[in-house]
Formats: sequence, C-alpha cells, structure tokens
Amino acid sequence: MKPRLGCVPFLNAKPLIAWFSAGDEAEAEVVFEDPSLLGPMVDRGEVDAAIASSFFAVQDPTLKIAAGVSISSTGPVRSVRLFSRVPFAEIKTLALDSASMTSNHLAQIILAEQFGTRTSCETRQANLTDMLNDCDAAVLIGDAGMQADGSGLHVLDLGEAWKLMTGEPFVWAFWVGRNGLTDQLAAKLLRAKEFGKQEVSSIAESAAAEIGIAYATALEYLTTAIDFDLTTAHLSGFKRYAQYCQAMGFVQSFTMPKLVGEASATAGAS
Repeated sequence: MKPRLGCVPFLNAKPLIAWFSAGDEAEAEVVFEDPSLLGPMVDRGEVDAAIASSFFAVQDPTLKIAAGVSISSTGPVRSVRLFSRVPFAEIKTLALDSASMTSNHLAQIILAEQFGTRTSCETRQANLTDMLNDCDAAVLIGDAGMQADGSGLHVLDLGEAWKLMTGEPFVWAFWVGRNGLTDQLAAKLLRAKEFGKQEVSSIAESAAAEIGIAYATALEYLTTAIDFDLTTAHLSGFKRYAQYCQAMGFVQSFTMPKLVGEASATAGAS
C-alpha cells in the first residue's frame, strides 16, 4: 500500500513531493492542507507523515521526525514576514495568520526579545488589508507572505530576524508522523528530497506558472532562501526555538522528538 502524505500547499514544499508523482514506483497519495491542520491529521491517523509546522514537535515530543529533511532557512526566508503600520517596538496588537503556528509563535518571540514588546494577538484569515484594519501588525506565511505588498509599511523578514538574533538556522517544518513514519518511509522522503533538489529548475518553472510569479523568482527562492536539509545545526536551531517557546509560556516543557531514518541523514555540515 502506498503511503499517504500530508503537505502544505506552498511553493517551498514542492521539491519535497515532486518525486511522488514522477513514476509508478515512487507514487504516494499526497493531500494538501494548511500547516496548522496537518499535525492534527497525523494525530487522527489520516496520513502516515506530514510536512507539519515544527511547533507541533515542540508541543508533542511523542511525534517522530524523518531524519535529513526539513523546510528551513538560514537568513532571509522571504515568505514569512511581519507587516506593521507602526515601528516594531510600538506594536501592541498582532494579527496571526490562521494557516500558521510556527511563524505566529516566532513573531511573538522576536517582538519580545528584540523589540521588548508583548502583543495582544488574534488569529485571522490571510488578508493583509483586513488584518491591518484591526491590528497594528500582521504575520503572513507561504506564497501570500512572499507576494504581499509591504509598501508604506514596516516589514520584518522573520527568517532574517531569527538568524540575526541567534546565528542559527530556523526550521519551519519537518516530516512528522507516528507509527506510520517508519524507517522505510523516512528513506523514501529523503530520496524524494534529493530528487527535488536535482530537479529544482523544472519544479520552479512549473510552480511559477501555477502561482503566477516569475520563474527567476521561484528558482532563486527555492535555491537560496529555502534549505531542505536537516543537519545537527538545524536541530540546534529548532531546540533554541523550543526553549524560547517554553520561556514565553507557549509550552510547559520540551523534549526532543525521536528522529526516524538513517543517522547519517543529519550528519551534514553545520
């Protein structure tokens, strides 16, 4: 039986799933949902694994993580941004993207740590105009976050802000699962990542046409802004994020989840 996978409907995940439609032996059933909904799909057993928000792994250490694969960044990420009508230190109300969990918590961490402000938050649909009509600032993720027009606003790239604050990569999402995430499936997910990296040019071309952005923009995003590996450095960045979540009271405690798959998958350069 072919595996059932949950995936975010964003450009940044396309290289991780392209292999599963590339040939009969590589097939898997892939379903698409917002990142905030993929973790619960794993919990309900609706998918064997999902590219889910890394905050789910902060919340629940009983989840398993596929070794060697992530959606990460080391510096500006371009698709996860905070838009504000006021200087960042003056933000009092923050609209959170309903599709997100990891980025919403990261925004609050950065505002507290870097700008000394604690915000009142409300979750909203991803419409920048509506969000800013009611709040000082808004978080947008994914394709909406990359394409939103920040003209006349204060704009903060959360990947860049994290790198400047910690010096570490930021992990936005992992392949997570429970009993369905076996060593065999983890190996397929790793193979799919390598295929996606090799075929990134053609993936960017088709995705650009689908989304309605320039090919060069899609290719640069997938090759310079997004990192698909999961090394010891990435795991260190994830642990730092979890520690901030605990310090901010988002979770009571944190235990590093179990990695599934070859140990060598996370042994890359840090």
